[in-house]
Amino acid sequence: MEQINELLTRANLGTWDSWSMQYRVLAVVIGLLLAYWALQVLLPVVLRVLRPFIFLAIILAAVWALFPTEVCSVEMLSKIPKICAR
Repeated sequence: MEQINELLTRANLGTWDSWSMQYRVLAVVIGLLLAYWALQVLLPVVLRVLRPFIFLAIILAAVWALFPTEVCSVEMLSKIPKICAR
């Protein structure tokens, strides 16, 4: 951490208020590009990991739509107020 602070003091970046408008715009653009890249890389991986849970949620919703009282009779699901509010 000390090395990062030393690099920041050498670069004379200081606080955000001390930056010129050009550096602020450049920092925001680079941040947005990094966020876009991270979403492009991580979103497919997250969806691939969550696919079984999403599939189970869709099946549970379909079963609940057909048989709401039976689904609410399951103890774990009966504790969820939005599902068994009927």
